Amino acid sequence: MQIRHLRVENFRGTATLDWAPGDPFCCLIGPGDAGKSTVLDAVEAALSSRWLFFGEHDFIGGDTAKTILIEVTVGELSKALKSDERFGLYIRGWTTAGELRDEPEGDDEPVLTVRLTVDATLEPVWQIVCDRADEPRTISNRDRALFGLVRLAGDDARHLAWGQGSILSRLTGDSEEAAARLAGAYKAARDSANLSEIQALANAASAAERFAKSLGAYVERGYGPGLELGRGGVSTGSIALHDGGVPLRLAGLGSRRLATLAIQKSAITEGAIVLVDEIEHGLEPHRVMGAISQLRGDQARAGAEGKPKGQILLTTHSEVALGESGAANLRVCRTSRPERVTTIVKPGAPDPVRALMRHAPRALFSRRILVSEGMTEVGVLNGVREFWPPLHGGLPIEHVGGFIADGNGAEAPPIALGLRGLGYEVAVYRDSDTALAADVAGRFAAAGILVIEYGGGLDVEHAIISEADDAQMQRLIEHLRAERGEGKINDNLRVALGLDPAEIVLGFDAWELFSPHDAAEIRQRIADICVERRWLKDQRIARGAGPIAWDVARSRPESPIARSFDAARTWLHA
Repeated sequence: MQIRHLRVENFRGTATLDWAPGDPFCCLIGPGDAGKSTVLDAVEAALSSRWLFFGEHDFIGGDTAKTILIEVTVGELSKALKSDERFGLYIRGWTTAGELRDEPEGDDEPVLTVRLTVDATLEPVWQIVCDRADEPRTISNRDRALFGLVRLAGDDARHLAWGQGSILSRLTGDSEEAAARLAGAYKAARDSANLSEIQALANAASAAERFAKSLGAYVERGYGPGLELGRGGVSTGSIALHDGGVPLRLAGLGSRRLATLAIQKSAITEGAIVLVDEIEHGLEPHRVMGAISQLRGDQARAGAEGKPKGQILLTTHSEVALGESGAANLRVCRTSRPERVTTIVKPGAPDPVRALMRHAPRALFSRRILVSEGMTEVGVLNGVREFWPPLHGGLPIEHVGGFIADGNGAEAPPIALGLRGLGYEVAVYRDSDTALAADVAGRFAAAGILVIEYGGGLDVEHAIISEADDAQMQRLIEHLRAERGEGKINDNLRVALGLDPAEIVLGFDAWELFSPHDAAEIRQRIADICVERRWLKDQRIARGAGPIAWDVARSRPESPIARSFDAARTWLHA
């Protein structure tokens, strides 16, 4: 099964959403409160086989007068769903152009639309809808189970026991023998239960272990059925998966989540719709990579074998998950304010995501992105930004959704324009040594992209050094000597200042060494050699120079460097 279209109205923080995923694997990204989890919640609410309870908090703004409506149109249907005994009379058509037709034609894909409505009574109603039918058909939770939904959210361990409705129970089949033996087992306690002798339970545990390992769950001594005393009542729900005698629900969070996901997915043979909220939760980076790789590999293998591939919709705040998902599968989620309209956009051309994933993938989780021309600017600004929180109530730029990203030189304009097209607030921070092309400046202005420059043909090195006093220059040279090597920096300074090779470069308290140059000429020459020898073309080294640059800006509040820093600070904290 795959979702072809999702429509949401008045649910949680979303007033409206209209989205066609378009691919079997979609990774939703965006800042916090963008509506990513709400998308998964809406899909689960419509397709889950569980009975869900709704309260005022599920309505937009808590207003129960605004009916919740969720419509999910599903393709890649199983034979059971398409049969006349089930929903064959409600089949609609999904065109190759991505449009829904009530009456299927030609090469249209057969699809079904599930509608969930919740009004002021708080009673949910699930229906299959088709305009050509006289009336929608109400469907039960057993009907909804046919859509093959799997959801992994937080720490959900209910599928790690043989309770009512758990996936382990479905894998096992008939559990009458287990229930009968369990009644006596409580009296004889754990060692007398011998639940592993029940072949159906043992087989299900073995299958669960295999599935869990495939997604990267750690297995210590092997899964098996075990009795958990004190869980309340005598039922099959008191039989749970154990790993070498230890209940699996006591394992690490990551292993529990992966095992739960693997067990749920394994029970669906015709292409599950898998929802994963924050896949990185509780997992080390290598296991995040392994889990995503395995999920995608399952889809690829199914497609190669001509089987239903299913669909995976996941959310993440991990740049590791971004890299493993791939730029083509990312979808940027955004919810406008105050309208609360949620949009999900697939990056197009120019594609800023591919470039940013090489240089600054975490920028994609922010709201406001300052795209800087290169490594020097990014490094200096990141060093300077550490001094800004006291000017803004103690808040760093990251806490208000700001981020400073490396635009990688000539890639900065297309990155900025592409990000703006995805709904991000964008500004560009650039040197003034080369003029911005008129057509680019026009496109920036039309898109509402602020451009911050020093002016006067200055780059960042000249903007800092030209305004630095003697003590600040001495600090900068000492920093560069420590990072680049004293001998190298001294040799460069001798060349720049025309000193004899035998002369020792002491510092800016020994002005006689720099004669016959005046102070402005000395700084010009040092700034020139700094650019030529790429002293600051390293984010770490440039960041170390940030405190010196900030000190220069504070001591020269009307200087180009100070005005540029203030403009960047004000915009990022807006």
